[in-house]
Amino acid sequence: MEALLTALALLVAAATLEIKTSPSPVFCLVDTHIELHCNFTIWKSVKLEDVAVKWTINNEFGEKTVYQFDGKHTLYHRNGALVNPELLTQGSASLNLHNVTLDDEGIYTCTVLITPQYGSGTIRLQVRAQPTVLLSPQNPEITAGGEKTFSCDVHQFYPQEIDISWLVRKYGSKHERPLTQDICTGVPLAQKGMFTVLSRVTREVSEEDDGSLYICEVRHESLEKPLRGNTTIFVTTPRQYQRDMGFIVGVAAACIVITGVCSIFLTIFYREQFMKVPPQVSLINKPDVIPINEKLKLMCNINGFRPKVISVKWYRRTPQMASSEAPGEASFLLGPREDITDKARQPLETNGKFFSVPSCLTYIPTIPDDGAVFECSIEHSALKSAIWMSTTLSVTARPASLYITSWPQAPTVGEKLILSCVVEKFYPKNITLTWFRNGQLVSDVTQFGPFPCEIDYFSVWSQTEFMLTNEEEGAVYICQIKHSSFGNIEELFYEVNLQGTPPEVLWITTDPSVPVLGEELRLNCRINNFSPNVITVNWFRDGHLLQAGVCHSVSIMGANGLHSIWSVLRVTPGREEEGAVFTCQVTHAALRDSVERSYTLQLPEIDLVKA
Repeated sequence: MEALLTALALLVAAATLEIKTSPSPVFCLVDTHIELHCNFTIWKSVKLEDVAVKWTINNEFGEKTVYQFDGKHTLYHRNGALVNPELLTQGSASLNLHNVTLDDEGIYTCTVLITPQYGSGTIRLQVRAQPTVLLSPQNPEITAGGEKTFSCDVHQFYPQEIDISWLVRKYGSKHERPLTQDICTGVPLAQKGMFTVLSRVTREVSEEDDGSLYICEVRHESLEKPLRGNTTIFVTTPRQYQRDMGFIVGVAAACIVITGVCSIFLTIFYREQFMKVPPQVSLINKPDVIPINEKLKLMCNINGFRPKVISVKWYRRTPQMASSEAPGEASFLLGPREDITDKARQPLETNGKFFSVPSCLTYIPTIPDDGAVFECSIEHSALKSAIWMSTTLSVTARPASLYITSWPQAPTVGEKLILSCVVEKFYPKNITLTWFRNGQLVSDVTQFGPFPCEIDYFSVWSQTEFMLTNEEEGAVYICQIKHSSFGNIEELFYEVNLQGTPPEVLWITTDPSVPVLGEELRLNCRINNFSPNVITVNWFRDGHLLQAGVCHSVSIMGANGLHSIWSVLRVTPGREEEGAVFTCQVTHAALRDSVERSYTLQLPEIDLVKA
């Protein structure tokens, strides 16, 4: 079926089949079911064997086939993908996907062929994952006058964009008041394709807050309405001791005296000390995986300082090779600081009596940034010296391609089969390739590389070889690839096929597209992707074998090791050929029964009148 689109390109003058698909984009949640609608109009009754359907997906992993049907045979390239064949003759080729994952996101193309009509339509599927919210602590007891920090953990959502807000509702009130101060929300971090983020709010609690409900509200495009987590706080008052009146009066008098003596001192001390509050600086927050040539956000939160005048600067220091006394060894030193503050967004925010700066640096790393140190420097009048925060980048480059090759491409019992797992153009160098056969570890493996490929990149291939026996039929070999650029382990599959690959027989096309009385007509039958390279193609007219006018092309082997040929029948239509049925019959060892494609000759009415 991979040659289906090739055949469609040849049907230039054929009538177009109208395809109606679901309006794009279509949204679906992870682990649910979705039906992608693909409907077409049938003007006359058709047989199931006259209908061909192919569904493909194009996403970040490239283009691949999901489902295909050629009139008799069905191939599923994704578990849980289904097209109901009973509905094909009724004009529906809708695709059902079960247990949808993030890998199912992409542009789907539905192609339908009912010779000589064909058509296609596209649908964009966008997969969403709904977040979960965990608010802590739950129902805490807090002493009046103290501070409490509440944490809102938001897990397993996709895509990355999310909005988190805090609200409070007093006991006995229906009004919810938004909180805007002392809130710190981090940058969403990727974990196995989904995202996690933490938001915190710090509150000074009074007796009036007893029974108040604190709410963390999350808005995300996967949610029909905001998702909330909440907790109720219970405020306790400090224990008070009963004293006699004389003691109270004595204490009051002493306080008055002490207050009078210390008032001037406290005023001076307050101006010198309490007016200036040093900032609290967080560690630099960064993603777990840092791909090259993609936007990177580094976040450093500076909170709770006064006065508001503050200096926040960002620097970049790249590793530079230094001389080493030991032969064959290289050492690295950090280069001079490069000021990159202009790439940071640093709004000054007011939080009650204090100020904060959520400093966010946006940077696009490249391979030379691997091992680079990014520093955030904070200077403030309440600090004796600057505060320095730093983090080291470990950048990655996802392989440009990864695939399995086989030699020979058409395996035969008694011969040696060599499987090579090839991973090209990745970074960094460290990578692990492991082979499995039917789930069992393969120990007889030879690895070449990693070795330099182009500038700064690496490539590697791992090879296993074995003699082919009948027991190898259907064995599945898996090449498992572990690399820091992957969110998880990547796997490539190869299934041993000793029975051969059945051909894909396309519908007959004609040249010219409209036959003309008395002029030569070429009937073309394309046979694709078969192995072994032994095949029989015969032409029939109304069930009678034809010898004259038949021509077969030379078999051509593609990159996948499979073969393809053209078969052509030349006829000159006469009045007696009107309504004749021409059949292309294909016989191959991998087919249980012969495959036939038929064409009914219909001359234009004007030619029949002339005749």
